[in-house]
Amino acid sequence: MAVTRETVSLEAVLIGEGHERRCRVKAMRHATYADECASPTCLSYSKFEIEDADDLPDGNYEVEFDAHRVPVVKTGGRYLPRCT
Repeated sequence: MAVTRETVSLEAVLIGEGHERRCRVKAMRHATYADECASPTCLSYSKFEIEDADDLPDGNYEVEFDAHRVPVVKTGGRYLPRCT
């Protein structure tokens, strides 16, 4: 089994506090390949960040990208992972 990692930029949707908007996220994508398989058997992401700025209020949001939904909190103008 092989695992590759690369930083990618993805389209996403930011939802919460009565708002919804498109954005871009930068994330580390981990692809797991079974022996001699050309396409990944599993994709996962880590260390993601929202790339573009906005004027949304501080509060609780969710970022949805590539069929993943991640809870975040905006505080002081920065989006941080939110413990659920």
